[in-house]
Amino acid sequence: MMTNTNTYIPKMRTIDNAYAEIKKLDPATNFTKCALRRMVANKEIQTIKVGNKVLINLDLLLEKLSCGIYNYDDTCASSVS
Repeated sequence: MMTNTNTYIPKMRTIDNAYAEIKKLDPATNFTKCALRRMVANKEIQTIKVGNKVLINLDLLLEKLSCGIYNYDDTCASSVS
C-alpha cells in the first residue's frame, strides 16, 4: 500500500502549548495567554474538542495573528487598530 508523502499533518496544540510555541517564537511578545483564551471563547479561531481538551491548529493561529503583516485585507484591518 502506497501512502502519500505530501500529507499535511496539522500541528494541534492545547491553549497552553500553543501559547508556549508563540513565546518560543517571540519571547518578547505582548500577546497573552488570556488573549488566546478570549479568541477561543469568542470563536475567533477554530478549535477541536477532544475529551476535555481544546485543540488549536497552530499553523492557522499563527496565520491569523500575522494577517496584518502577510495577508493584509479588510478583515484583518478591522481587527488591527
